[in-house]
Amino acid sequence: MRYGFQINAARHVAQRGTPCCPTRHAIFANAARRVFRSIVPLLVFVLGATSLKAQSNFDYFYLEAEKCRLAEDFSSAMDLYRHCLDINPEAPEALYNIGLLYLYLRSDSIGTAYIRQACQRDVNNPYYLETLAALYLNKRDAESSIPVLEKMASLQPRRSDILSQLAQLYSTVGDTDKAIGVLDRIELLEGFSPQVSVEKFRLYKEKGQLDSAFVQLQTLCDDAPHDMNLRVVVGSQYMLAGDTVRALQIYDEVRQKEPTNTNLQLATLDYLRDSRQDGRYNAMRDSLLFLADSPTQLRVLMLRSYIADVQSDSTYAPRLEAAFDTLLARPQQDAQVLIMKAAYQVYRKQPQEAICETMRKVLEVEPGNETALRELLQYYAEKNDEKGVEDISRRGLNYHPEEIAYAYYLGMALAEQKKYTDATDVLQQGLRVRTEFVSPRLVSNVFGVLGDIYYQQQKETEAFAAYDSALVYMGDNIMCLNNYAYYLSLKEEQLDRAEEMSYRTIRQEPENITYLDTYAWILFKKGDYSHARSYMDKVVNPNKTDEELLADERLMGNLIEHAGDIYANLGELETALRFWKLAKQKGDDTCTPLLKKKIKRKKYIK
Repeated sequence: MRYGFQINAARHVAQRGTPCCPTRHAIFANAARRVFRSIVPLLVFVLGATSLKAQSNFDYFYLEAEKCRLAEDFSSAMDLYRHCLDINPEAPEALYNIGLLYLYLRSDSIGTAYIRQACQRDVNNPYYLETLAALYLNKRDAESSIPVLEKMASLQPRRSDILSQLAQLYSTVGDTDKAIGVLDRIELLEGFSPQVSVEKFRLYKEKGQLDSAFVQLQTLCDDAPHDMNLRVVVGSQYMLAGDTVRALQIYDEVRQKEPTNTNLQLATLDYLRDSRQDGRYNAMRDSLLFLADSPTQLRVLMLRSYIADVQSDSTYAPRLEAAFDTLLARPQQDAQVLIMKAAYQVYRKQPQEAICETMRKVLEVEPGNETALRELLQYYAEKNDEKGVEDISRRGLNYHPEEIAYAYYLGMALAEQKKYTDATDVLQQGLRVRTEFVSPRLVSNVFGVLGDIYYQQQKETEAFAAYDSALVYMGDNIMCLNNYAYYLSLKEEQLDRAEEMSYRTIRQEPENITYLDTYAWILFKKGDYSHARSYMDKVVNPNKTDEELLADERLMGNLIEHAGDIYANLGELETALRFWKLAKQKGDDTCTPLLKKKIKRKKYIK
């Protein structure tokens, strides 16, 4: 049963924002205000056991404890609450607050024990009881929860949410009679409820008392005589109980009043399938699928049935595909059938281009359909189709401006086209309007791309600030770590930090030649040429032939030039000249302007 009372953590959410799990937040919050309200009635009890002076001392230290708690000085608060117990060991409010502090400190068993003691000292305090019930419920301890909830129900007899929770717990522990009894109490309190009747039907059926169970369904029908969907539900329950005659009689009654009732049609289909009337079943299913005025949802259900047939027997595939063709030849009011076709294409492992063609048709019907937009964006991104990425990202931003993913991909596409100002505007706008649910990884990637763009515009201060922001959101963003480290090495600034960041990238991807080159280059900048060579040899292997190195498409000219620089500083000029000449032959415009001078003068030039 899902409609019932749940001990709700949100009711007790702390106002101070102290980070802790929801349960502890719920238990700890607002405790002071509740307990304080109970101080006056408690005085009569306390004064019977302590002197007026002791009570005055207790009040003073208790309020001091509250001040410390509100200031989030929990250690001092704990000491003061304990001192309150030294004055009056029976004080429930001190026991309760110590329990809350232990729960906050994640000492659940100790905290629960203190809360339980507080409930024993003040047996009629609903706030204490609700906290204890929350603890038991969060541990799924139904046996302990039930007596606490029963006490709460006796103190607050008009709270049907507590009764609903009790009914659920009694059902959980298998005490069906008590569960039904509690549901009866809810009906006495609130009057007739369809949810209660359905739950009582389930419980009576579970007990095997079918007559009593169907009385509940009949009550439902009597209460809503014109609700044909409800009558279909009743008929279906009779069908499940094996009373086919009674079920079909109800179906006929509904058919006379609402012959096109969707639930009735589905129930009838279930009956035809289960009774193995295959001819009638297929004819009715086809009729519902192809009938011009069939609701889309009904049509989708029929297609799912077709797909289930294909999953059990692939020879049904041509029939399903023909059904898709017939349906999609008609004007589409929405994209659901197209989405179903795409899902089927994925299941059948059809080519990605065919799936994306279906998704493009989805966008013709529903231009803002997120399923199609995301599928196409991924498709174009994997193909490195900048124009495709730009087109889909712009569409996505138009319909879903709060989705930062579209801004991210559009920004990258524009940056690839060197439209840096436009790319910056798009990315910054994405950051401004992003929702609170956006992935920190995605936010980090956006800042990382911004950093790259700023650096290309020679805005180093802005670039490094963007990289720092990226690493705040995701400390292991290795693309950001690599670029940041490399650019710092070019400036010969913060080389120790650059080395640390770069080393983290090669630990994650030890075969990535770009990351290895960055690390080797930072070591080179620090003057550690021997270690730099050990890493650069993994990038530009000196044992490979010139032809092999030139044919390696991963090796850009600047990487080979870096290898030459390292060997030159190790005094191995022959190898250095070999690498410099190979870098020049690459001809990919990635080398430094000094490369020709290095070759001509046969030495490293800084």
